[in-house]
This record gives sequence, C-alpha cells and structure tokens, in this order.
Amino acid sequence: MAGLTVYTKLLDKTLEGARIIDMGSTKSCECFVLPRDLVAEVGKKHPVLHQHSFYILLGKDKKGRNMAYIGETQDFTDRVIDHKQKKDFWTIALVFVSKANEIFASEVLYLEYLGYQAAVEAGNYIIENPNKVNKQKLSPDKEDEMELFFEDILFLTRFYGCKVFDEPEKPIIEETGKTFTMTMPKIGLRAILKFYRESNRYVIAAGSNVSEKTWDSCPKGLKPFREHVFANPKLVKKVAEKMYVTLEDIDIPEANLSPSGAASFCAGTSYQGPEAWVDEEGKKYPKEWWK
Repeated sequence: MAGLTVYTKLLDKTLEGARIIDMGSTKSCECFVLPRDLVAEVGKKHPVLHQHSFYILLGKDKKGRNMAYIGETQDFTDRVIDHKQKKDFWTIALVFVSKANEIFASEVLYLEYLGYQAAVEAGNYIIENPNKVNKQKLSPDKEDEMELFFEDILFLTRFYGCKVFDEPEKPIIEETGKTFTMTMPKIGLRAILKFYRESNRYVIAAGSNVSEKTWDSCPKGLKPFREHVFANPKLVKKVAEKMYVTLEDIDIPEANLSPSGAASFCAGTSYQGPEAWVDEEGKKYPKEWWK
C-alpha cells in the first residue's frame, strides 16, 4: 500500500502563523492557512491567491460555538476586504487553490455548493452563509473532476484539524431518553422530542410536525439545517400546505443543542424551549434542569 506524503510549509516559521499544506506533485489541490491579519501580506508573495479559489472562514461566536462561512472567489485577497468589514467572528481562513490554475468560475461555484452541503449535513458548525448555495450546472465529466478535487479539500481540512465537514462523534451510551411534546394549535403543529441527558442529544422523533416556513428570527445555525432536512425525501414528507412530518428521528445539530434549538427547529422561528416542551404529565422544566 503506497503512502501519502503531506508537506507543510510554515511561511513565518511558526505553527500559529500562515502556512501551506500540500499533497505533493500528484495532487493539484493545496491549502493556504491564513490568520485574519496576514492575508494581505501572504497575498503579495503568492500570486496563486489571486486566482479562483474555494475557501472557509473559521471562528467562534460569543458563546464559544464553532462558526464557519463557506465561499468561492476569483481573488481571495480582494474578497477578504469585504469579509473583514462585515464578519467579525472569523480568525482563520482556509483557502484552497489549484496549483496548475485549472479551476475557474463555474468550478469553484460547484465546489462552494459541495462544501456548503457537506458542512450543513455534518451540523458540527454554525454556518454563516445568509443564503442557501445552489448547485452550479457542469458537464458530467467536470462534476466528477470537481468531486475528486473536493475529496482532496476534505482531506486537507481534516489534516489541518478542522471538523466542519465531520459529524460530531456521539458517545455510545445505553440510556433511555425522556420524551417531551410541543404543540402549536393555531398551525396544527405537534412535535415530539427525545432528550438524552448523558449524551446531550436532542432528537426530534419520527412522526413529528415541522413548520415549513422559516422566519427571519430563526437562529442562523438552524436555517441551512432546515433547508437540508426539507430537501431530503428520506427525512421528511410534506403533509399540508405549510407543514412537514418527519419520517426518521432527526438529531439537532451540535451548534444548536438546547431545548430552544429543538423547539426553534420545529417552529421555524426563535422559540423558548423550556416553555415549549412538556412531559407526559404536561409539566414544564426550568432552564437549569436541561443543563
């Protein structure tokens, strides 16, 4: 079995600074790891950052939760100026380019779609993209080529230590979840929550109603996750004009693990979980209990 050699070049000779992660001469994809304040400096010395690229902005919100923005650009050093002005959360950018400069506008748009879909499906980070990323139309051969390139992006992202594309590992614990119900009679919504305290899982049970409409007040991290769920016919089925029913149990993503996150997912708007969920006897539980 042939091994794979990965090269890391420390641009300022420190592990905390800018670096390049390269998979060798057999792979075209390479990753620039760029701290927020070093993008312009590195861009002056590396013209490859001025070509079409796929990128991820990484950081945390005020609560310490992982956040990411998935994007594409024809010149990252130019695009980042706007991101510095409008996005405070990020501290590191991962920028993926083709060393052979063989990727252009339509290809990076397709990579952006693949990255957005993978990050939302994993549910490990709050995805900061304000709008859903739609699929870019390519020829079948180009799609295959970009999907192979994206496999290298996945590898380099994991090599760096970022798990934006990886589902969080769930501990194997034998436990019995406590069941709660949430109702919104005006719209005919009735949802069931299974709460597993030991593994900190919030699971919307199969057969639950989920409102189709996503309001502006819906927590950011849940908006793309709801879109992903609604687009999967194995997970939900439309049963009324404005309502879906879940066909399988659905885990609330890591970034929104709370009774409010579970209630907001079902309602499509910001909702106070401790007030929404009641047990078999109709009893509510305070915030402290859920923690």
